[in-house]
Amino acid sequence: MVEIGVASLADRQPRTVDGTTVTEAARTAQIIELGVQADELGLDVFGLGEHHSRDFVVSSPVPVLAAVAARTTRIRLTSGVTVLSALDPVRVHQDFATLDLISGGRAEITVGRSAYPEPFALFGVDINDYDEVFTEKLDLLLRLRDEPEISWSGTHRPPLTRAAVVPRGVQAALPVWIGAGGTPASAARAGLLGLPLILGYLGGSPEHLRGLVDLYRAAGARAGHADRLRVGVAAHYFGAETQAEAASTYPYYHDFLRPKHPGGGGFVVTPQAFTDGTSPDRPLMIGTPGHVIDKLVHLHKVLGYDRLQLLADWGGLPAPLVEASVHRLGTEIAPALRETLSRVSRGIP
Repeated sequence: MVEIGVASLADRQPRTVDGTTVTEAARTAQIIELGVQADELGLDVFGLGEHHSRDFVVSSPVPVLAAVAARTTRIRLTSGVTVLSALDPVRVHQDFATLDLISGGRAEITVGRSAYPEPFALFGVDINDYDEVFTEKLDLLLRLRDEPEISWSGTHRPPLTRAAVVPRGVQAALPVWIGAGGTPASAARAGLLGLPLILGYLGGSPEHLRGLVDLYRAAGARAGHADRLRVGVAAHYFGAETQAEAASTYPYYHDFLRPKHPGGGGFVVTPQAFTDGTSPDRPLMIGTPGHVIDKLVHLHKVLGYDRLQLLADWGGLPAPLVEASVHRLGTEIAPALRETLSRVSRGIP
C-alpha cells in the first residue's frame, strides 16, 4: 500500500503577499496543527524540514515533531531532511530515539547533504568536504541504530570506545531514509546501502525522474538489497476547489521560491513557468482533486513509488487555505489514489 503524507519546510514569510504579518510563534503553531490535521485525516506520514537561515522557523525538527506526537496517535513522523553532514550522528540518533519513545514507535530519520550553505558555516564544516563528511557520518548513524554499544573511529568526529548511546527507541532500529534532490550519486548510494530513497520532484517529467529511480534500483539489486528498496517522492501540492483557485496561488508560490536577500538561495518562478508546472506531465501537484489524482496515478505508473510526501504550506498560504487543501487530500485525493492503485495492482481496469 502506498503511504501518503504531507510535509512542511517551515518557510516563513514575515509579511505574506496578502499583507498578513506572521510571527515565528504563529508559524510554528501552524506547522503543529498541520501535523495534527494530517493524523486526524488518516494520512500516513508527516515530514518536517530543517534549515538554518532566517527564512525558516525550524532548525531542529525533533522538538516540533514531538509536539505533534503528543497530539497524534498513528501518523509517522520524519525529518525532511536532517542535514547530517553538519551534525553529530550521536546526537541525531539520541534525539530521534527520544522522539520514538514519545510517539510510541513512529519516528523516522530522513538524511541529506543540504541544498543550503548556512549549516556548514554555522557548525564549522568545510562545505568542500560535505560529501566525504556525509558518507562518514551516515556510516556512523547506521551503526548507531544497529549497535547499542559501539566502538568507532573516523576523521570528522572524535572516536567512540564501547560507548552506550542511549536512549534506544521503541523500534528495534530507527528507519533511515536518504533524501535526494536529483543527484545520481545520492540515488546510487541509497541503493548500495539498501536504504529507502525519497526524491524531490521539482522539475522535468516523471520519465526524467525515472532515470534516478532505475539507477537506485539497479544499485540496490547489485548489492543484494532488491527486496528492501522503497521509493518516495516529495512534491509541491495544493488541492483547490477549482482550477481558478489553484491559479490564484501563484503569488504565494512566487514568494515561496524567490531569493529573499542578496546572495540567498532561490529562483524566480514566472507566471508561465507556474502554469506549465501544473500541466499533466509536470511536477506541481496543484489543481482540483481530479487533476491531482490523474497526475499522481501517472507518476506511479512511471515510477512505482511507495511513499508520497506533499509539501502543503508553502509561501505563506493562509492557514484556512492550507487546511482546506489538506482536507481535500485526506478525504478525496488519498482515498481515490489508494483505490485506483489497488485496482491496478490486482489487474482490474
